[in-house]
Amino acid sequence: MYIITVASTKGGVGKSTFVLNFATVLLNQGKKVAVLDADSQGTISKWSKVRDYMIDSGEKIPKLFVAGVRGEALLEIANDKKQQGYFVLIDSPGVDDSNMRSSLLRSDIVVSTCPTSAIDLWEIESLINILKKLQTIQNRKIPLVLLFNKVPSIHSNLAVKEALDFFDQNNINPDYILKSIIKERVAFKHSIKSGRGVIECSPQDEKAINEIEESANEIIAILKERYSINI
Repeated sequence: MYIITVASTKGGVGKSTFVLNFATVLLNQGKKVAVLDADSQGTISKWSKVRDYMIDSGEKIPKLFVAGVRGEALLEIANDKKQQGYFVLIDSPGVDDSNMRSSLLRSDIVVSTCPTSAIDLWEIESLINILKKLQTIQNRKIPLVLLFNKVPSIHSNLAVKEALDFFDQNNINPDYILKSIIKERVAFKHSIKSGRGVIECSPQDEKAINEIEESANEIIAILKERYSINI
C-alpha cells in the first residue's frame, strides 16, 4: 500500500498520539496497518505493549502490528509491509537525524502535526527545506501534509487563522493543509493509558472521534487524488 511518515524537527507536537489514533482508525475500517516506532522515546511501543496485554486479557480490540525499529531494519520492514498491502505509518524521531531522513526518503507522503504557536510553525519551514533537499536525491516530489494539532479548545478558529496568516507572511507553503484540526483534548491522553485509540474508548468522546476520523479521511483522500488509487 503506502508509507506515511509523521514527522517534525522538534518534539512535543503530538506525533505519537496522532500516529496511534490514525492507525486505529484505519484498523477499524478493515485496513491492514503496520506502525513503525522510530522515535527513541518509544511511546508507541509502550502503548502497544498495553494494547497486547488488554487483548490477551480478553478485550475485543483488533491486534495491531507495531515494531520499534531504526536504521536499515526500519527501511526493510517498511518496504516489506508496503509490498504486503499495508498502510505503513512511521513515527519518526522528533529531531533531524539519519532515521528521520531515511523515513522521509521512503515516504509516499509526509504528515506534520503542528501546534499553532510561532515556535512550532517555524519548524514547518525547516521540514520543507529538508524535503526539498531529499527531493533532489530521488528526483521525485515528497508531498508535505500539515495538520494543526493540539489546537486550543477556546478560540480555536482564531488560533488557526493566525497560524495561516503566519505562513502567508513568512512564505511557508506546505503542499496540503488539512481543513480538519485536532484540539487539545483529555480524551487523547486517556486513550494512550488503555492501549486504545479514542475511537475504541468507552465512554466515547464524540468530538475527539470526529476530529481524528476527519483528519484520517482527508489524508486518505489526498492519497487517492495524488496516486489515483482505490483504498
